[in-house]
Amino acid sequence: MSYANAVNKKAIEIGKLSVEMTTAAGSGHPSTALSLAHIVTALMYHQMRWDPKNPWDPAADRLILSEGHAVPIVYAAYADLGGMIVPLGKGRDAARPMTKQDALTLRAIDSPIDGHPHPQVGFPFADAATGSLGQGLSVAAGLASAAKIDGIDRNFYCIMGDGESREGQIWEAADYIVDHALTNVIPIFNCNELAQSDWVSPQQSFEGLEGKLKAYGFIVRAINGHSPNEIKEALGELPVIQNGKRPLAIVARTVKGWGAPDEQGTGKHGTPVKKDKMATIFAELDQTAKDLGVADYKLNGELKISPPKSIGDKGVGPHTHKPIKIAPYAEGLAMVGMDKDLAAGKQIAPRKAYGAALVALGTADKANKQVVGLDADVKNSTHAEWFAKKFPEQYCECKIAEQNMFSVAAGLSAAGKIPFCSTFAKFVCRGYDQVEMAIIGGANLKVTGTHAGVTLAADGPSQMSLPDVAFFRSFCHVKNFNGRPAVSYFFPADAVSCYKITELMANIDGACYQRALRAETNTLYKPEESFEVGGYKVVREGKDLVFVTAGYMVHECLKAADELAKAGKKAAVIDAYSMPLQTKGILEIAVKSGGRIITVEDNYSGGLDAEIGIAIAQSGAAIKLQSLYVHQIPKSGREPDDVLNYLGLGAKQIVAAV
Repeated sequence: MSYANAVNKKAIEIGKLSVEMTTAAGSGHPSTALSLAHIVTALMYHQMRWDPKNPWDPAADRLILSEGHAVPIVYAAYADLGGMIVPLGKGRDAARPMTKQDALTLRAIDSPIDGHPHPQVGFPFADAATGSLGQGLSVAAGLASAAKIDGIDRNFYCIMGDGESREGQIWEAADYIVDHALTNVIPIFNCNELAQSDWVSPQQSFEGLEGKLKAYGFIVRAINGHSPNEIKEALGELPVIQNGKRPLAIVARTVKGWGAPDEQGTGKHGTPVKKDKMATIFAELDQTAKDLGVADYKLNGELKISPPKSIGDKGVGPHTHKPIKIAPYAEGLAMVGMDKDLAAGKQIAPRKAYGAALVALGTADKANKQVVGLDADVKNSTHAEWFAKKFPEQYCECKIAEQNMFSVAAGLSAAGKIPFCSTFAKFVCRGYDQVEMAIIGGANLKVTGTHAGVTLAADGPSQMSLPDVAFFRSFCHVKNFNGRPAVSYFFPADAVSCYKITELMANIDGACYQRALRAETNTLYKPEESFEVGGYKVVREGKDLVFVTAGYMVHECLKAADELAKAGKKAAVIDAYSMPLQTKGILEIAVKSGGRIITVEDNYSGGLDAEIGIAIAQSGAAIKLQSLYVHQIPKSGREPDDVLNYLGLGAKQIVAAV
């Protein structure tokens, strides 16, 4: 028996199937798949501790394919091993082994075998949606962080392309992995030297990546990615390396289109083999098998998958969360030393209520350790530091690397955690793609952007979140694969609502985004008030018009309503704190209140103006809509009122707009 012969033989077999399935699909990346034939074989048939019949096992090792376009080689191996898939639209109880015929349905609209790894459509071997390059290593780091929290011995192998390594997020993830001594993450770089349109830059060369990874603090093994013995030897060092704190990274020199000369060289990326060329490519792969001496080789137990270690009830999978009920508002504030402020009737900033709620969540969930806090070096401003101090083992400091933070959170979610990410709302925009990929993959992601809107004033527009409402609102009207809104959006106007909404977010199975104010604000709600997705509150009754607003602008609209009342006009004020907004009731109020709505918000267009405008258009209601929002690029002002007045959003200007 020969391990090398067995790996070579299996690499040829799954390589052929990856070519065949991309040809059947009429699209795909067979040449990239062939470059990974040996590495995927070594991992899936021998190195990884997992069970193809139970890919959901929370103790199993995982393979994260960051260069998601190479997924046909993974599908080919998975089909050969009979790994479980779930027919599209069905539940786990309908799972069955994947077959070669399933592989040949690659990219079909009714197939769970998607064009890139996608756990939500029935491929549970994938932990996250990948394919938007540069994100997989962060996901692996999140999975590894969860394993560290739970004390589970499992490894996470992440395959990336050399051209992909130009993405800065990979190096954010590398920093994070070294910072947190995550020796259970094994980055593997597929160095086939060819990107999509050209050769990779010398900066991403085999030698260059080896040097960079060493400089970042990894123990690096540079190997021939088509040598079974070199792959085995490098992976075999893992148990020894894991006795220390420096993680292992593998840089593998490979050939794009390995085994088939007609599939090699430039111009082959993303191009399936034409049907009339299949015989030629298969003949070349057969010749490669002959050259390697494995054309007639029969496998006889050389490749053996070891089962995962038993972990009892330590780990859980995604979407299996237990409800969390936190302490009442006053008790939650007392946990972080704010009871005196509350007793004195002082104004309290919503961002502080967020920090208190996070601590209350950790306290209520102490036995299960579901809640994990993440922040990007602003925890003293978001007040996530309170959670970090109280629950250091459940806190992941990500430093100034928001893209990595959101993808780490996606990995944590895939391991059954409830990740709460916080940073300034302005900096959330740095990770919009990462947030979207997390949403696509079904991540239970919770994002709170503090210092939201324009009222932080003095720092100016570089620190103001203004397009974020439109971005997240667009997901509010999209259904995820569980039939829920892809994002539940919130913008609390006071500390009570922020505290209660943070609790609500923890108990929603799906992505949430919350804007939290920096400013100390008046308390609008009683501690026992309840909140819901899409909800609103009538904070002032009126009969002549309706202000529909959220966040800081609720307070400005209340001031405006006071001024209007002096002139004999009674304006209703509605705190529309969540989207997708339950607009029917708001329109009914407006019809009874003069048939007029003014939306007021301190963000760019695409928020409440769009939410109410579309509702009016779809209902046909006889309601006149006027929208006040940020119409120009802001600038610094020493006080919030300075900026609001500059933008035409101060209380006096709101009155003038009536």
